[in-house]
Amino acid sequence: MLAGYISGATVELARVNEIEGGIKLVNQVIYNSRDFTNFEQILNLYLKKNTTPIKQACFGVAGPVINGEVRTTNLPWLLTASTIQEQFKIGKVKLLNDIVALAHGLPQIKEDRYYVINQGAKQKNGNVGLIAAGAGLGEALIQVHENVWYPYASEGGHAGFAPSSQREMELWEYLYSELGNVEVEDVVSLKGLERIYNFVLDSHGKPPALWFEKAIDKPGTLIERALSGKDADATQTLDIFIDCYASEAANLALKGMTLGGIFIGGLIGPQIITLLDQGRFMERFIKRGKMESLLARMPVSIVIEEKTALIGAGTVALRESK
Repeated sequence: MLAGYISGATVELARVNEIEGGIKLVNQVIYNSRDFTNFEQILNLYLKKNTTPIKQACFGVAGPVINGEVRTTNLPWLLTASTIQEQFKIGKVKLLNDIVALAHGLPQIKEDRYYVINQGAKQKNGNVGLIAAGAGLGEALIQVHENVWYPYASEGGHAGFAPSSQREMELWEYLYSELGNVEVEDVVSLKGLERIYNFVLDSHGKPPALWFEKAIDKPGTLIERALSGKDADATQTLDIFIDCYASEAANLALKGMTLGGIFIGGLIGPQIITLLDQGRFMERFIKRGKMESLLARMPVSIVIEEKTALIGAGTVALRESK
């Protein structure tokens, strides 16, 4: 079996071995997505070194999967399950939305691979919500019945951004003048961090700092500067980002009645885990007037296991092979 996770930045592939109580990933390789013109080039390169015939493959892909086909959201790629299956002589290929793959991985990882920021009062078989900010913003709802998780795909990250303060209204107006339409992903993502920083600077009539201009990884450097407390503009940027992230997580929680908890996945959460744990996130999360007591009882955890989506794809590959 073969598992894959295809994001806007990287492609991760691994062989899947069944072990007692779960799966084991072996021969894992990570590729830079931007170095290739399509997914098939990467898969061909991987299979040249891993020549064992594949009975079942499952790939989590950042984009809406419809009838076994997906056009990636942040890459100019088109993936079709039947084409991959035929081209590479794979027994069966299944494509999943990347956040659905992440959701399938959640029950498979150990408790110490979560970081709890709100203990709450978890309800058995309560719905679960998953929100993951990285290159984009992914969201999913998961129905839990008798300890079995049933994730549902969503493109909620592309819903409209809803400001929750005067400052965020000004941010919306700033982005609307640039983009013409403001999605949540335009704010709560790596690119969103850069946009918020530019908004903060323009609000004060400042040019970008030299460190920002020189940075190769601008969002990563922004986070480092904010965490160090050495740059007030970077700190303000991250404060606004956390508020917007928490608001959208609360929106998801209310729409899904996620009494089983909210999980924060993606690249950004683990990088800012100390700030998320300081109370700002939860303060905004529960700030919902009539629904404050409901939101306060919902467990909230950060997923710190980097391979969760790949584990999820591998879990589905194993299930589909039987």
